[in-house]
Amino acid sequence: MDWSRTKSIFIIVFSILNIFLYSLYLERYTEAENFSILAEQAVDERLEGDNITYPADLPSELEDEPYISGTRKMLTTEDVPVEDTRVAVEDKYLLNVAFNEPIRLGDETNKESLEAFLASNIHEGDEYVLWDIVEEENKAIFFQEINDKTLYHSDSGRVTLLWNDEGEAVRYEQTLFTDLVENAQSKDLISPKRAIETLYSKRVLQQNSKVTSVNLGYSVYVAVSDDTRMFLPTWRIIVELEDGSTADYFVNAIKDGVIEFKKPEEEGSE
Repeated sequence: MDWSRTKSIFIIVFSILNIFLYSLYLERYTEAENFSILAEQAVDERLEGDNITYPADLPSELEDEPYISGTRKMLTTEDVPVEDTRVAVEDKYLLNVAFNEPIRLGDETNKESLEAFLASNIHEGDEYVLWDIVEEENKAIFFQEINDKTLYHSDSGRVTLLWNDEGEAVRYEQTLFTDLVENAQSKDLISPKRAIETLYSKRVLQQNSKVTSVNLGYSVYVAVSDDTRMFLPTWRIIVELEDGSTADYFVNAIKDGVIEFKKPEEEGSE
C-alpha cells in the first residue's frame, strides 16, 4: 500500500470537510445575526408604535462587573459619633439614635445639606447617598453605596433620618454593610437598551411613557449566610409616565429579568 498517497488523500478529504463545516458555521452565524437585527428592529418599531421613547446616547460597550458580597455590621453605641444622644440597638444590626439636642440640618433641606449632615454626624455617613425625601413626614431615606454604585432597596444598608418642623434633625435609624469583597470573576452586562426591551416584553412599560435615564447599581441577590449577602449588578430605569409622574424599574444586569423589591413591611425578613 502506498501510505504516502493514502495520507495525502486523507489530508485533502479533511481539508474539504473543514472548509464545508466552516462555511456552514458562517451561514448559521450570519442567519443568527440577521435574525437578531430583525428582532431588534421589530422591538424598536413596537416601542415607537406605543410612543415609548428612551435616550439616544445609551452606552452599548460596557465594562464587566463582579458580584460583590458584604456582611451586615453589628452596630453598637460606639458607632454613634455624636455624644449627647439616646441609643438603642435592635436585633444587633439596627441602630436607633435620638439627639437630645436637635441639630440644624442647614438653610435648606436638600440633597447637599442632608448628605453633608450624614457625613458629619453619622457613622460612615459618607457611604450613603440620598434616595428620597418624604416632605409630609419630615423624613429622608438614604441608601448605602457599593463600589460607588447605589445599593437599591436593602433594609440592611440604609439610613432613615427624621427632623422637626424647624429643620432640625431629631433622630435616625441606621444599618450598614461592611467587609465588601468582589467576586474573582466579573460578568458581562446586558446593555441598557436590552434592559428597556426586557421591561417592554414583560409589559411593564406603559404606552406614552419616556425613559429618562438608566443607571447601574446593585441589589441584594442572595443570602450567603445569616450575616452575609451577595449583591447583583442591577439596572435602575427611571420612567416618566403619561400623567407626568415617575416610576423606577429594576432589571438584573447579568441574567436579565425584572426585579421586584419587597414592600417595606416585608423587608425585615431579608
